[in-house]
Amino acid sequence: MTRLPIICDLPVPPAPPGANFSDDQQRRWEELFSSAVAWLWSESELGLVAAYVHLEAALFNGSGTAATIREIKSLADSLGLSPASRARMGVTIGDEPDGK
Repeated sequence: MTRLPIICDLPVPPAPPGANFSDDQQRRWEELFSSAVAWLWSESELGLVAAYVHLEAALFNGSGTAATIREIKSLADSLGLSPASRARMGVTIGDEPDGK
Protein backbone atom coordinates (compact mmCIF):
# COMPACT_ATOMS: atom_id res chain seq x y z
CA MET A 1 0.00 0.00 0.00
CA THR A 2 1.09 3.53 -0.76
CA ARG A 3 0.31 6.00 2.04
CA LEU A 4 -0.69 9.48 0.90
CA PRO A 5 -0.26 12.64 3.01
CA ILE A 6 -3.58 13.95 4.37
CA ILE A 7 -3.30 17.22 2.44
CA CYS A 8 -2.12 17.85 -1.11
CA ASP A 9 -0.06 21.03 -1.16
CA LEU A 10 0.43 21.17 -4.93
CA PRO A 11 -0.98 24.27 -6.65
CA VAL A 12 -4.67 23.93 -7.51
CA PRO A 13 -4.91 23.73 -11.30
CA PRO A 14 -7.30 25.96 -13.21
CA ALA A 15 -10.57 24.34 -14.17
CA PRO A 16 -10.73 23.09 -17.75
CA PRO A 17 -12.10 25.48 -20.38
CA GLY A 18 -15.87 25.46 -20.39
CA ALA A 19 -16.26 24.30 -16.78
CA ASN A 20 -17.89 27.63 -15.85
CA PHE A 21 -18.03 26.95 -12.12
CA SER A 22 -20.21 28.87 -9.70
CA ASP A 23 -18.43 30.23 -6.62
CA ASP A 24 -19.53 27.17 -4.61
CA GLN A 25 -18.32 24.82 -7.34
CA GLN A 26 -14.98 26.64 -7.48
CA ARG A 27 -14.60 26.17 -3.72
CA ARG A 28 -15.40 22.45 -4.11
CA TRP A 29 -12.81 22.19 -6.94
CA GLU A 30 -10.20 23.74 -4.65
CA GLU A 31 -11.25 21.48 -1.78
CA LEU A 32 -10.88 18.36 -3.92
CA PHE A 33 -7.45 19.43 -5.18
CA SER A 34 -6.34 20.02 -1.59
CA SER A 35 -7.40 16.51 -0.57
CA ALA A 36 -5.00 13.61 -0.28
CA VAL A 37 -6.27 11.84 -3.39
CA ALA A 38 -5.29 14.82 -5.54
CA TRP A 39 -1.75 13.41 -5.33
CA LEU A 40 -3.03 10.64 -7.63
CA TRP A 41 -4.42 12.92 -10.32
CA SER A 42 -2.67 14.21 -13.39
CA GLU A 43 -3.78 16.72 -15.99
CA SER A 44 -5.75 13.95 -17.68
CA GLU A 45 -8.15 13.77 -14.69
CA LEU A 46 -9.10 17.47 -14.75
CA GLY A 47 -12.19 16.85 -16.88
CA LEU A 48 -13.32 13.99 -14.65
CA VAL A 49 -12.96 16.11 -11.52
CA ALA A 50 -14.84 18.98 -13.21
CA ALA A 51 -17.64 16.60 -14.20
CA TYR A 52 -17.75 15.30 -10.62
CA VAL A 53 -18.07 18.87 -9.28
CA HIS A 54 -20.91 19.68 -11.71
CA LEU A 55 -22.79 16.45 -11.03
CA GLU A 56 -22.41 16.81 -7.29
CA ALA A 57 -23.82 20.36 -7.50
CA ALA A 58 -26.75 19.12 -9.58
CA LEU A 59 -27.51 16.46 -7.01
CA PHE A 60 -27.37 18.91 -4.11
CA ASN A 61 -29.48 21.58 -5.84
CA GLY A 62 -32.26 19.09 -6.49
CA SER A 63 -31.84 18.65 -10.25
CA GLY A 64 -30.01 15.34 -10.01
CA THR A 65 -31.53 12.01 -10.99
CA ALA A 66 -30.77 8.37 -10.31
CA ALA A 67 -28.44 8.52 -13.33
CA THR A 68 -26.64 11.47 -11.69
CA ILE A 69 -26.08 9.41 -8.56
CA ARG A 70 -24.71 6.49 -10.60
CA GLU A 71 -22.32 8.76 -12.49
CA ILE A 72 -21.12 10.45 -9.28
CA LYS A 73 -20.41 7.03 -7.79
CA SER A 74 -18.57 5.93 -10.93
CA LEU A 75 -16.44 9.08 -11.01
CA ALA A 76 -15.76 8.89 -7.27
CA ASP A 77 -14.57 5.31 -7.73
CA SER A 78 -12.27 6.19 -10.62
CA LEU A 79 -10.88 9.23 -8.80
CA GLY A 80 -10.17 7.38 -5.54
CA LEU A 81 -12.65 9.37 -3.49
CA SER A 82 -13.96 6.39 -1.50
CA PRO A 83 -12.08 4.08 0.88
CA ALA A 84 -13.03 1.06 -1.26
CA SER A 85 -11.67 2.61 -4.45
CA ARG A 86 -8.44 3.61 -2.70
CA ALA A 87 -8.04 0.05 -1.43
CA ARG A 88 -8.40 -1.21 -5.02
CA MET A 89 -5.79 1.36 -6.09
CA GLY A 90 -3.46 0.25 -3.30
CA VAL A 91 -3.39 3.58 -1.48
CA THR A 92 -4.32 4.78 2.00
CA ILE A 93 -4.53 8.27 3.47
CA GLY A 94 -2.59 9.29 6.56
CA ASP A 95 -3.69 7.00 9.37
CA GLU A 96 -6.38 5.23 7.30
CA PRO A 97 -6.12 1.48 7.99
CA ASP A 98 -4.42 -0.47 5.21
CA GLY A 99 -6.84 -2.28 2.96
CA LYS A 100 -10.02 -0.94 4.54
